[in-house]
Amino acid sequence: MAHAPKKTAKTESLAIRLDPKTRFILDFVSRAKGQTITTVVERAIYEAAAQVRASDGENDYSWQDVWNEAEGARALRAATIRDLFPTYEEERRLNFARRHWPFFYTNDRLHAVQTLYVEVLWPRIDEFIQLGDDKLQEDAWAAGTAMQEALRAAKIQPPEWPPKPKSNDFGRPPKQELDDEIPF
Repeated sequence: MAHAPKKTAKTESLAIRLDPKTRFILDFVSRAKGQTITTVVERAIYEAAAQVRASDGENDYSWQDVWNEAEGARALRAATIRDLFPTYEEERRLNFARRHWPFFYTNDRLHAVQTLYVEVLWPRIDEFIQLGDDKLQEDAWAAGTAMQEALRAAKIQPPEWPPKPKSNDFGRPPKQELDDEIPF
C-alpha cells in the first residue's frame, strides 16, 4: 500500500512555562533589541549551543557536526555519540543500519550516510526492523529485499542485496602469515 508523503513543517512550535520575572525579561530583551520573542529565543539557543560539545569516546562534536536536513541521517549520527545518551530504540535502529549498511551508508566503514536512500527508508525504519525480526528464521535477507522494493517504488536504483562476500584473490585461499617463531 502506498503511503501519502508526510509534509515536513518549516517551523515547530514550543510551549514553555516561564515565571513572571523570566517572561518580563524575555519581553524586555525582545523590545530592547527590536526582535520578536521567537528571534530572541532562537538566538539565545544558538549562542548556548555553540558552547556545547558531546563525545563518542574518541571525538568531540558540536550540534553542527550532527545536523543534517534528513531526520534519519541526524538520528544515525546522534546514536553514535555516547554523551547524547542514545535510547534503546535509537541503538536498535543504528545496529539495523549497520547490518544493512548498503542502504544507509556509502561504504562499509560507515562514515558517510547515503542520504537519498535514508530519506526514503527512514520513515519506515521500524517497519523494516520488525520485518527483519519476524522473517529472520525463514529469510535473513527479507528486510533488505523490502528496502530494495521501497527504493524501486521511489524510482531509485537500490544497492545490491544480499551483499556479495569479498573475494580474496580470485577465489584462492588467503595466504598464511608466518610467525617469527620456529616451532621446535
